[in-house]
Amino acid sequence: MYALIPDETIDRLNQLQQHLLQKNIPVLVLFEGSSGRVIGRVCNELIRCLEPRGVSYIHFDPADPDGPRPMMDFLRYTPKKGQMALYDRSWYSSIVKRYNEDDKNRELDRMLDICNDFERYLVHNGVLLIKIILRASDSVLKEHGPEYGPSGPKKSFLSTDHIDPSEYREVMFDRIYKKTDTEHAPWNSIAVRGVKETVLETVGKITGIIERRLGSEPVYIPAEIERKYPNPRDDMELDRECTPYENAINEFSEKLGELQMDLSMSDRSLIVCFEGWDAAGKGSCIKHLCHALNPRGYAVFQTKAPTEDELGHTYLWRFGNNVPLKGHISIFDRTWYGRMMVEHIEGLCTEEEYGRSPSEINDFERALTENGTILLKFWLDITEDEQLRRFEKRKNDPRKQWKITDDDWRNRSKWDEYDGHVDVMIESTNTRHAPWTVIESNNKKYSRVKVLKTVVKALKEELEG
Repeated sequence: MYALIPDETIDRLNQLQQHLLQKNIPVLVLFEGSSGRVIGRVCNELIRCLEPRGVSYIHFDPADPDGPRPMMDFLRYTPKKGQMALYDRSWYSSIVKRYNEDDKNRELDRMLDICNDFERYLVHNGVLLIKIILRASDSVLKEHGPEYGPSGPKKSFLSTDHIDPSEYREVMFDRIYKKTDTEHAPWNSIAVRGVKETVLETVGKITGIIERRLGSEPVYIPAEIERKYPNPRDDMELDRECTPYENAINEFSEKLGELQMDLSMSDRSLIVCFEGWDAAGKGSCIKHLCHALNPRGYAVFQTKAPTEDELGHTYLWRFGNNVPLKGHISIFDRTWYGRMMVEHIEGLCTEEEYGRSPSEINDFERALTENGTILLKFWLDITEDEQLRRFEKRKNDPRKQWKITDDDWRNRSKWDEYDGHVDVMIESTNTRHAPWTVIESNNKKYSRVKVLKTVVKALKEELEG
């Protein structure tokens, strides 16, 4: 059954899988090349050598990723700690398919920057990323192609590859390979020959890289947070009047309903992020936002402590799963910015993880916006005295006592520490592609209207401008 690969090599691979599981190291092996037949056969031979309960195989059709979430689909299938994933094609084939015209050089460069950022995020968050490219000319494929299996009918999903080999080689090797052959994620190039020689060289590369990783812990240079963006909280007056309230709510709600219809017929999507102090009014703002929307087109996600499954992945994984499809809206009640506030304050992430979080979050948001997502980030600001008043009101109202917990009071005792973290968060992530909007929330009515007005303004500019 395993005629191509010696028994001792299979035993070696199985032992490496056990060591990866013991050390909680996730391994992602991505395969690229001009021939889908070659990639499929090499993956198949590798899978036959591995313990099946610890490996997953995913084929990505280059024609499938579309709209605002292609990179998030690749993030979704990344392996858990101690597991291995094999990607039969990846973001690179998707890029070749989408950006192969001469007049798209600048767009191609932007997407390659996003790829490099994404790979850096994976590596810095513990993923062992192994990039294999199987290089084969037309003459090599003509000589050895039949060894790798039948080409099959073009209409079958088993054989359809949606990649033109000549076009792939031109774009991949002339424009992509060098720019993405990075120190943190280098390419491993393998010249395709007969099946046995190609498979053995590939397996040898992979086992050698895994053994080196198991033999030494990676060393990351701690990043220093750059507070280089303006802070809209500065000198902001949090007590604002709102008149006439009902007319404004109705007007902006009606406009938002119309704009949602426009969004549904576009290639865009919308993410609305809510962060803010406890009792700042996030829930009521989300409620009024949702009242204006058709429930078929939006979903609300409340961010709580991560589950065991979520802790098994990199920290942005669970948020990437909830990125909306084109035409849809995702509303987040608290977000990935927990890494820059509660996780750091409560010691749930390391100083090194906290230090690099702004750049990773900025890269994550850039990947979203570059692919068509309209991203709105709200910080709901109230004074310390106003929070105390609302806490006391909740405590004394039997209908609202469930809203106040011991954790709320404990967090309030750390007001100054949280306040400093909020300023660092905003000043390091208030980017042009994903700016923060601070909502003056001492007056709940004013905050609700401003949220609706801001969403309407953003959708009009993005969809009609």
